[in-house]
Amino acid sequence: MSSAQSLAHLSEVVPVNDVAVIDGNLTWTRAGPSEKVDRDEILFILAAPRIEVTDDEFLICCLKEAPEDEHNPYRLSVFRTTKIPADALQQHILKELPPHLRHGPSNEVDVIVSTKSGMGSAVRVWEDVLQPLWQLIASHLGEHRSPLANNQTNGLYYRLAITESAETVRTFAKSLWTSDVQASRSRTIVLLSGDGGVVDLLNGSDKDSPPVTLPLIALLPLGTGNALFHSTHKPLYLNPGPTPLVHGLRTIFQGTPSDLPVFRASFSPGSQIVTFADKTNASPQSNVDDQFSREETSVSHLNGGIVASYGFHASLVYESDTPEYRVHGQKRFGMVAQELLKEAHPYNAQVSMRRPGLSKFESIPRDAHAYVLTTLVSNLERAFTISPASKPLQGKLRLVHFGPIGGERTMEVMMKAYDEGKHVDIKWEDGERVGYEEVDEVQVVILEDDERWRKVCIDGTIVEIPSGGQMNVKMLEGGLFKVLASSSLVLE
Repeated sequence: MSSAQSLAHLSEVVPVNDVAVIDGNLTWTRAGPSEKVDRDEILFILAAPRIEVTDDEFLICCLKEAPEDEHNPYRLSVFRTTKIPADALQQHILKELPPHLRHGPSNEVDVIVSTKSGMGSAVRVWEDVLQPLWQLIASHLGEHRSPLANNQTNGLYYRLAITESAETVRTFAKSLWTSDVQASRSRTIVLLSGDGGVVDLLNGSDKDSPPVTLPLIALLPLGTGNALFHSTHKPLYLNPGPTPLVHGLRTIFQGTPSDLPVFRASFSPGSQIVTFADKTNASPQSNVDDQFSREETSVSHLNGGIVASYGFHASLVYESDTPEYRVHGQKRFGMVAQELLKEAHPYNAQVSMRRPGLSKFESIPRDAHAYVLTTLVSNLERAFTISPASKPLQGKLRLVHFGPIGGERTMEVMMKAYDEGKHVDIKWEDGERVGYEEVDEVQVVILEDDERWRKVCIDGTIVEIPSGGQMNVKMLEGGLFKVLASSSLVLE
């Protein structure tokens, strides 16, 4: 389906009248019986049209999601009316295309669609939802086009990139600060991706000094865990309530730029990023091990905005990232977790932390560990609250840790994390407990001989540390990006 066909098919404007709010939902009548749309499916109500009508006119933009329908999982609908209740109008009104989405001499807009994120739905969301919605909003609100733009897509100016490989986003990120002119111009990056896309942006440039004007990330959650998005929007989540995609679309068009906190994880010489590479020349009859190989790249540090971990979490991410597990989406974590819990490996390491405002490191008094995780966010998944004290974009590092307590107790901790983060209160009669504290820096010296147990995880990227090597995690001074957050949130 072409972009023009997509717009015509999905954004057909249906006239309705007698719009009312009943039980929080919008209801109306047209040629047939009355209809309603759930309030959680409303994206925006557009006003101030530039068309020839005698009355004020409003467009109600709605998104219904049907993941079980593989042919039409995203249904974008638009309804036209001349009268609408004041309370509904006040809550959802969108009067203009925001400045961060206007491509022109002072601001550049890039759209990056990650084809491999999550279950591979990003292209469909772009073609069936965001692109036609964007065009409708700009057209209806009478936005002017920039004559200085280099290319044009259906009357809208932005640069569109569909990822072709794992390097696409990092290559793009390297171009952000290649000249003083580009570094001083404002830029918005609309990212249809999971956390991995954000990580690639954070690590696309080796420059330690931030640009004059920080680029702005507008994120749609289309990965597997979507930790950054869920943590940023957590105060808005209700049950039932709008889907993450609805929240994301509202934020893209109505959000407020906020600083994105970033930490830096530094590694000993000899450390390597470990990934799986597709062998394109492999025959269809080859097994998974033949079709995919492990690739290693030397690394001295990585920037992150979510988590740096060693132990169970890092092993879980690494061992679930094979092609055979990725086809299962988020379920792959549970599948691999069961195997790791059975083994209940004690991770040999020396872990120490530096508390806020102090210069001296404090050792955690154990030689073996099960879980060592430093995080800037509250949630690793929508329902998995790893750090309940963390607030959206707060910029405080917190450490969650516990020793080799066995598979049964580790499962208890994980289940409590799914219960709004109640794992941080767990203590057992034998003195074992879940440690949870705010820190300025964490140091992990890895003492394992087997390479399987020498993996650390930085926002989903796996790094193998040499035996006796270490990882240090602390906040990066100065930001690298801003991120769009919901305007309704008061950031602490």
